[in-house]
Amino acid sequence: MRRPPRRIALALESSGPGGAENVVLRLAAGLRAAGDEPVVVTMRPGWMTERAEAEGFEVWLAPQARGLAPGWVPRFALRLRRGGIDCLHSHEFAMNVYGGAAARLVGIPSVATIHGRNWATGSRRRGLAYRALRRLGMRVVAVSRDLAAFLAAGLPLPLEAISVVHNGIPLAAPLPAAAHAAARAATRRSLGIPVDAPLLLAVGNLYPVKDHATLLRAAATLPGVSVAIAGRGEEEEKLRALAAELGLGARLHLLGLRDDVADLHRAADLFVQPSRSEGLPLAILEAMGAGLPVVATRVGGIHEAVIDGRTGRLVPPADPAALAAALRELLDAPERRAAFGRAGAARAEQEFSLRAMTDAYRALYRGEVRPSAAR
Repeated sequence: MRRPPRRIALALESSGPGGAENVVLRLAAGLRAAGDEPVVVTMRPGWMTERAEAEGFEVWLAPQARGLAPGWVPRFALRLRRGGIDCLHSHEFAMNVYGGAAARLVGIPSVATIHGRNWATGSRRRGLAYRALRRLGMRVVAVSRDLAAFLAAGLPLPLEAISVVHNGIPLAAPLPAAAHAAARAATRRSLGIPVDAPLLLAVGNLYPVKDHATLLRAAATLPGVSVAIAGRGEEEEKLRALAAELGLGARLHLLGLRDDVADLHRAADLFVQPSRSEGLPLAILEAMGAGLPVVATRVGGIHEAVIDGRTGRLVPPADPAALAAALRELLDAPERRAAFGRAGAARAEQEFSLRAMTDAYRALYRGEVRPSAAR
């Protein structure tokens, strides 16, 4: 007899847009497809809650003042109990700790995912909180082996106590060649990019850690190359000023937040991720899934996805000359680009599917042992 659906609370302090928020939405879809009942929980409304509601997911708001407001943990614990939640899957520090404490109060399992290095460690208080909750049964997950090793040293926690679950993406069947070419041309027209101009695409918030400035400096040495960046954030004006200084002019296209990233993939020749720090970015996995070769910095867990010389190129961070050389190499070799794109799509399907991520987390919810970072 099929077991009844499990109600899983997917909880994250923020509401995006961002990588962790996208993971929550993707995982909610995967859980629903598997027969579970996901509930999306956040402390404030925004991009994630709007999309969750549009997709028909149950959404809870659990507001919290800056810092830990007295009474939040017991109130949230009561809501978990009254809502019939079977397991809490929290993401990032605030929900991992405060939500994990609430789950412990009502005796339900909790899984805590950490997505990146920023703010994960760096204070004794955070390490104490994670160690205490782990002793009380919370399962700690990192999205890459590199991040797990960083957390083990920084919190500190035993490396074997940290499970690794790679982020996963939904995979769509590729368009027939004629339809792909038509979509590519249409998107380029909409962006004002010539059909024959080499196009570099980056997708990510315009934050200093994403280091889009290094991409612009590299692109400025590549005549005729256009750059499109989908994302929004505090660096926008600085990037526009830098582009003007470098003479990129109309070749830079800052697109803002976009819901048509699949179309942008079809329009681009290369995907570029110039970050100084990462966990395992969904943007890279999505580009690979779309058959787009990737040039990225060798930081965080990126090397666990991008195989240098097989699915793309890896370069040192903050090195415009190295990035430009890798971009030039692939722009000058269309057959190699195509081979890298095919290999990346195959790797995404085999290693980074939404189904694989969902299955791994469902096993953790059930208390099953998953591969740890030490293996």
